[in-house]
Amino acid sequence: GDINAFNFTTDAQQRVYIVITTIDYPERLVFPLINDIIPQFKQEHGDKALTCEANALTKKTEALFSKLVKEYDDPTKKDKLSAVISKVEDVKLTMHSNIDGMLRNIDHTEQVEKTTAKLHEQAKLFDQQARTIKRQEQWKNMKLMLIIGGIVVVVLIIIIAALASGNGSK
Repeated sequence: GDINAFNFTTDAQQRVYIVITTIDYPERLVFPLINDIIPQFKQEHGDKALTCEANALTKKTEALFSKLVKEYDDPTKKDKLSAVISKVEDVKLTMHSNIDGMLRNIDHTEQVEKTTAKLHEQAKLFDQQARTIKRQEQWKNMKLMLIIGGIVVVVLIIIIAALASGNGSK
């Protein structure tokens, strides 16, 4: 589990006050917590703590300790440095998220550029093929017109020759 830190002090009557925290809890907050506990504990229980049996004050001190634990549980609420560190960590997480998003966008942009280049090459090829087919169709059309023109000329020659030979025989 977690590694704990034991922080303690004693008072003039040799009472020992111990606060157990996780190792990463700021030590600069532990002793202010102990300093809050001492006067409140002395005010509520005074010298009874010096003569009572083991665990005799457990129920009586529960409310005091619960209140102080809640108050000191979140270091950012008691310590400006912890609050700033927490905000810096939040900003760092946001920046990492933004950088990750930017890197994904760059990857996506590169993919779009590749796709665009590929489409451009395909468009060039399509344009070349369209010009080739257009020329082929123009040649077919030209050949067809020449054939039709040739047939018309042959038919006209035959008609003119038939009429000329018909006029010459009369």
